[in-house]
Amino acid sequence: MTIRGLALAMMLTTLATTGTALAQGFGASPSDRVFQVTWNAATTKRGQPAVEGYVANQTGYSYRFIVLAVDGTDAAGQPLPTTTFYINGEVAAGDRLYFKNAVPQAGANYRGTVRSYERFGGGAGM
Repeated sequence: MTIRGLALAMMLTTLATTGTALAQGFGASPSDRVFQVTWNAATTKRGQPAVEGYVANQTGYSYRFIVLAVDGTDAAGQPLPTTTFYINGEVAAGDRLYFKNAVPQAGANYRGTVRSYERFGGGAGM
């Protein structure tokens, strides 16, 4: 086998192995197991398009400094700019936290994803 052939074989083996490892999913992302995000389209007091809803804590721990990213699409299915914002407050174990934030433009569909958070205190809201 030539050096070129050996290099090609090594590259293909690496790609095949990496693809297999990346395909192994173990369910939802960590934030999806910790939080459930529900939302509705809304408007602000000034009439701007907004998203409002709740971040529900599905664990036995308390969380704060929650950052939510909202992705949306317009009526034609084109993606809208992602809006990222901090949700003020703390959410105790098994509780939920309300949010409302303006978005750049009204969308037909939205999806909220928790990007970051901090666990604090003990379990069960302590």
